[in-house]
Amino acid sequence: MRFCFIFLSAIFIANLTMAQNDLLILKKNGRNIESFFPGREMDFSTSTRYLEGQVTGIKNDSIFLVQYNIKQIYSPNLGVFVTDTVSEYHFGINYKEIVSFEKKRSSFLSGSGGALFGGGALLATAGLITWILAKPNTRYYARPQLVITAASLAGIGYFLMKSGNKTMVLGKKYTLLYIKMK
Repeated sequence: MRFCFIFLSAIFIANLTMAQNDLLILKKNGRNIESFFPGREMDFSTSTRYLEGQVTGIKNDSIFLVQYNIKQIYSPNLGVFVTDTVSEYHFGINYKEIVSFEKKRSSFLSGSGGALFGGGALLATAGLITWILAKPNTRYYARPQLVITAASLAGIGYFLMKSGNKTMVLGKKYTLLYIKMK
């Protein structure tokens, strides 16, 4: 019984002395889009630079982040290249300096857009060259429908790639709310 009391009082004291981190909430037209807390990744821009990193703490209107420098290093013991963290950079920034956030892109759409754009451009170029240089009704003659379809696929791919590259600029639509925890 005595051990249980000591254990519970130690847990209670630890909870009282634990530092609580504040919270940042990104809102779009009054609705919560994202919340940022320790352990979460952040990609944002200030007026002078672009920053990305993992949030280690939010306290007194400042965001503390860490960036990891990860590289492939040759391991003589194993005889292969291994991925290793070379260094880490800790820094802090005032949340009021943030100008915009990066939108989370759907990798499927941007990857599909890249494939459509590359394939369509390649097929349209090759079809256009053979359409111009080859004689009609021969083996290598590309019909105009093929060239037009390939060019339209390249255009669709371009717009799919560019659809996810917009940033969320703080201002009219987007606001950043700082919540101070006690």
